[in-house]
Parts: sequence; structure tokens; C-alpha cells
Amino acid sequence: MQRFHSSPVRPASDSIAKCHALFNCETRLGLSYDNLEESVKRTLCFSAGLKQRHITLKLHEMTMHERKALHRAINLLADALKPLAHHSLKEFR
Repeated sequence: MQRFHSSPVRPASDSIAKCHALFNCETRLGLSYDNLEESVKRTLCFSAGLKQRHITLKLHEMTMHERKALHRAINLLADALKPLAHHSLKEFR
């Protein structure tokens, strides 16, 4: 009978860190933001009062001040757009 030797189980945080490194991001939220379409990032950055150059930055590349502005804009837009979202075009008049 053949025995399998398994290596010690590593914590999930190690695997998560490797995934973040693989995708060059620092958090799950960063990965989500970094993979948004450019047009969405453009809208969010404009709403946050950020510059054109911010559109191409990854979330972790922004300063804390820039991330705070972006966070405020995202929450403002999310709350404001919620009543308008997911309706048919014929209702949108």
C-alpha cells in the first residue's frame, strides 16, 4: 500500500496573499476595482474629483486621500442610483 505524505496545511491567508500577488492587487475589493471597465473607472474618478491619470491606476497605487475621495463618490453614486437601477427602458422617461 502506498502512503501519501502531505505537507502541512497552510493558512488560507497565505493562499489569498498569493492570489493578490498574482493579480497585482492588495485586496479583494482592489481586484474588483482594478478589473472595472475603463468607462466605469472614468465615471468614478470624475465623480471623485480625481484627474485623468487616476483612471489607469490600480486602487492600491492611489494615495489614502485619493482612495477616500473615490470611496465617497462610489457610496454617493450607489445610494443615488439605487432607485433608478434595474428598470426597463420604457419606464425610463
